[in-house]
Amino acid sequence: MELKLSALIVDDEESARKLLFKLLEETAYFSDIKLSRSVESARQMLDVFRPDLIFLDIKMPGKHGLDFVNEIKIENGRPGIVFVTAYEQYAIPAIRVQAFDYLLKPVNRKELKDCVENFMIRLMDNNVQQLKGHDIQKRLSRLKVNTRTGTVFVNPATILYCRAEGNYSAICTGGKEFLCTLNLGKIKEQLPEGFIRVGRSLILNFEYITMLDRKKSTVTLSRDKETVVVKIPHQHLKDLDII
Repeated sequence: MELKLSALIVDDEESARKLLFKLLEETAYFSDIKLSRSVESARQMLDVFRPDLIFLDIKMPGKHGLDFVNEIKIENGRPGIVFVTAYEQYAIPAIRVQAFDYLLKPVNRKELKDCVENFMIRLMDNNVQQLKGHDIQKRLSRLKVNTRTGTVFVNPATILYCRAEGNYSAICTGGKEFLCTLNLGKIKEQLPEGFIRVGRSLILNFEYITMLDRKKSTVTLSRDKETVVVKIPHQHLKDLDII
């Protein structure tokens, strides 16, 4: 079964509405896309139209996009709210209203496509749906982590290490590192065998450990041409006695 989405674009600028409409059509993931120029008209449309996603500008004449989100009812993650704005300073308020994603204008095609695909995966996860013949299926076996702006799906085989950052965790895949809202314990529960917990602050992928320097209390992890040196608290070197 092929999953198709519906969307509502809310933006007071006609050119912005038309451009986003075109970009969404290009993804071929949508069967119905409606347009609205204001929060007031969008609110009326929701009486008869229940979109899967709402692409919402924030700063508009009359009511702002944030006002709109506080007024509507969101059930089971629908509709997903994606703020599309030229203003970076609204990212924190967007997080507080549990927006699914936050895209800056001018909208990047790849970022938009990734956003839509991640939302589709969430629907598949919630509804236990099967999407045959699509590469999104492959991502379901990946580690699912929530970030400050949405959800990221990570192949555990690409992870070099995870590091505690207060109530958050940093996941390092070599050239890329990002914060997720899970603590290390929750991440470890989702990881397959082969990852070593080192104290309370680190998880290392044993597959990529190439050197342990006990004198300097460091571990070197290498994958392909990527090499990372991680400092280990001296009192937790014993956690690496298997090496």
